[in-house]
Amino acid sequence: MATDSEILKRIKEKAGVDMTKSADFDVLAQSIKDNTSESLGVNTLKRLFGYKTDKVVPRLSTMDIIAQYLGCEDYESLIKELGEDADISIFTPIDCVEVQNLEKGTQIRISYEPNRIFFLTYIGNFKFIVNDVEGSRNILKGDVLTISQLAVGHRFVVAHVERDGMDLGAYESAKHKGLKSVETVY
Repeated sequence: MATDSEILKRIKEKAGVDMTKSADFDVLAQSIKDNTSESLGVNTLKRLFGYKTDKVVPRLSTMDIIAQYLGCEDYESLIKELGEDADISIFTPIDCVEVQNLEKGTQIRISYEPNRIFFLTYIGNFKFIVNDVEGSRNILKGDVLTISQLAVGHRFVVAHVERDGMDLGAYESAKHKGLKSVETVY
């Protein structure tokens, strides 16, 4: 458990709790809400402190709220304040595209092994059109994919694949190593 992390130490000091029992996380969640007007779930906080052992890396938006709670503008500012010697390894946000924040027309390139590359354009409502694809026989150029999250190291999960007006169902890939890269293409 990474309880010696500088960020965790600062959180415990500010909240005035040891973060050793379940009720401490309720206190922390309320303290964060009172200080930032933002909400973080108790389970999210338990994961950050290693109280819950789920293998989930916090989102950047979560870390921005933590940074605000600790008096910084955002997570990047907090990291700069802590300096490069600080123990912040558990707080490395995942390389992720927040689909709900994308603007229509945003182009995304994703890749995973073995040699799969997809070029997608966001068309709104969690839907992407496939502009080009390399190495896949299942997903084709012109398919419309419904995707809620794209994150490096996580599976490629498509809730619906639409082809020529037909819903082909869900699609899942990159099950073992997850996505190798997720990037916005300009």
